[in-house]
Amino acid sequence: MNTINKGLSLLIAAALCISSTGCKKNDDTSGGDAAPVNSTISGKVHSPTGKLIGAAEIIAGNYKTKTDKNGDFSLPVAAGTYQLIIQTGGGNVFKTTVNCTATANQNTALTYSQTKLNQVGNMAYIAGTWDKIETIINDSLGYMAVPITVADLDSTSTLETYDVIFMNCGALNTDHMDSLRYANLNWFMQNGGSIYASDYAVEFLTGDGYYRQANSSTQWAFRNSNHTASGLQVLSTCSTADLGGFIQDSSLCTSKIGSSGIIANAHISDANLVVLLGKDSIDIDYNLGSWERIGLLDAPFTSIINDPMTNEPLAATTDFNGNYPGGKIFYTTFHNEAQGVISSDVQNILQYFILNL
Repeated sequence: MNTINKGLSLLIAAALCISSTGCKKNDDTSGGDAAPVNSTISGKVHSPTGKLIGAAEIIAGNYKTKTDKNGDFSLPVAAGTYQLIIQTGGGNVFKTTVNCTATANQNTALTYSQTKLNQVGNMAYIAGTWDKIETIINDSLGYMAVPITVADLDSTSTLETYDVIFMNCGALNTDHMDSLRYANLNWFMQNGGSIYASDYAVEFLTGDGYYRQANSSTQWAFRNSNHTASGLQVLSTCSTADLGGFIQDSSLCTSKIGSSGIIANAHISDANLVVLLGKDSIDIDYNLGSWERIGLLDAPFTSIINDPMTNEPLAATTDFNGNYPGGKIFYTTFHNEAQGVISSDVQNILQYFILNL
């Protein structure tokens, strides 16, 4: 959680890059005009398992670029010494820094070991019936997310040890939320924590219908939209509102009415995903029925992927800005692994979500 000395290039005969943990450009200000951009730093960013990482940010002082879909970057810079930063998602969870000296009129190529994107934050997941996002995090990418349970949401001291929590579809099949758990997730988001949820796991955000006061046996009926019982908002425009949740139904309203089948040419509106995939549409296979369809989406959520026929959101994200500093949500109506083999496009999209929370 400076300008470059004009004579520096004359003192350096070769480029030297050494791995480091810092992230600040050396202070070698000469006070003169800005040095000419006459050098480059290049490399290929990848995960510990060698998965190539597109749309990663590359920062050296005031010079910035992003990797292409193959993880490659070439950053034009003025000759000098930098602490080059490689990061995704603002660097809260994934970040690498490399001490690097660039020589005038030369390219400095970082080595494979130097361009590995490191995990610097802690991630957890709640296991589900139909999804296993942890297989993509731990096995495919080579990072680490540890298992927690729904009951662990009872403790803010547990939640504060994590930067990101992943909720798999079906995680609430054998347990339910209550007022304390919703409040604690709200606290987690307000304190900079981020969440990924798939399909039915939207219930962690907007209510699972079994709203009850913590440490009480009192329980209201499933799919009762009378949120006044818990002091939460009532929303007449969300006819399928469930009790509970900490996200307003006016921001995200879903219902379990999706049918199985392929949504062809789903439109991608996120510019980074378009670069990552090299296209702005994909086919998504919904091979389970009754998936959560998004009937209402409003601020602070924005749609990332839409059904081209209905313009219905299929995936959404949000950044809560000043009210929730650092906290972000990615929500997908489609699944990620356990229900069957996912396409390479969906795999790449999910990897992007994981890396950018």
